[in-house]
Amino acid sequence: NYTMPENLALLKDLRDEMTVFSGLAHWKAPQSAGHSGVSNLLTGVGNGSGKRFKTSVSFDQYLAPHIGKDTRFQSLNLSWRSGVGSLGGGIHTMSFGELGNPIPAESSPQKVFQRLFVEPTAAAKQQVRDLQSRNKSILDGVLSHAKNLNRRLGKRDQQKVEDYLTNIRSVEKDMAREEQWLDVARPTIDPKTGEVMQSADRFDMDLMLELIYLALTSDSTRVVTFVPMGEGGLYHADSHWNRDPKKHLPLIDVWDRKWIRGLAKLAGKLKSTREGDGTFLDRTCIDYGGGHGRRPHYSHDLPVVLVGGNDLGFKHGQHLAFRPLVDEATDRSLQITGSGGTEFANSRGEVKKVPLCNMFVSVANAMGVSTKKFSDSTGELPGLT
Repeated sequence: NYTMPENLALLKDLRDEMTVFSGLAHWKAPQSAGHSGVSNLLTGVGNGSGKRFKTSVSFDQYLAPHIGKDTRFQSLNLSWRSGVGSLGGGIHTMSFGELGNPIPAESSPQKVFQRLFVEPTAAAKQQVRDLQSRNKSILDGVLSHAKNLNRRLGKRDQQKVEDYLTNIRSVEKDMAREEQWLDVARPTIDPKTGEVMQSADRFDMDLMLELIYLALTSDSTRVVTFVPMGEGGLYHADSHWNRDPKKHLPLIDVWDRKWIRGLAKLAGKLKSTREGDGTFLDRTCIDYGGGHGRRPHYSHDLPVVLVGGNDLGFKHGQHLAFRPLVDEATDRSLQITGSGGTEFANSRGEVKKVPLCNMFVSVANAMGVSTKKFSDSTGELPGLT
């Protein structure tokens, strides 16, 4: 019976298909996530200002080899800007591989559409096969030299070589997958939609949402990440809303409503799409949120909403509050204190730390990927399933 705030009320038609969370955090992330909060969101670890960047596999890439193994693309990584960005801040991707290696994202609707739905010519297919053959020969040579080199190295350098070889093996798997699907026809798309996509080379949020919908419903992929905006630019000044709340919070609301409307649009389309005896949204989970909490740049009290997946056993239509957002005795927002920034001040006693990664464990198990631990998780999230 919770009341949906004005911005969240944009999702009112999805109330029975969603759960709102508060009080979840990435406790392994340092006091300040700096400008790299997006790199923390799906990994559970991260970096802070002045610290060497280090991360680990992201939740999407943890799931992809399991739930995406039978699709043309194991995962699809989209963003407002192509590539990786700066790993110390201003990063453009939230996807990280097995060793924490950033996975480049794509920002052009045109290029994403061509990759998903445009059939390559016979000549293009042959060119891919020729390239694959040459690449295999090169990789075989690299692996042979690396094994010989490894025998002459110390333990630390051996680990570096092993990390390098792991990345090469990942490339080999991608090459084998591309070759496997080369002669499998791509799904057909409405010509008018194709014309729009083919003429859109610059980032467009609405077109990206449409591409996510088409990619999922055509079963071209089952794992998608989407970063709709960077952590700098116009948004950055307003993200420091605590300097002047009366000025900046209304401007934050403008951004907030833009992204929530996008979420409502995508989830609404999936809900209206029938699949079997239910809807596509019943079998799809959308994890919507950010890597910065109520206090700018901090990875604590993260804003998270889980939408969809009713057929997977989620108990939706609720707000799971793992700590109060406001100290009711003083009506003051709780503040982060301590040199490590990992404790919340609460006049009524110690706050129990609940990792956001507990939600990831629950989602993985609901999707049939048996998981006991992910990053700093301590188990499944109570009340979600």
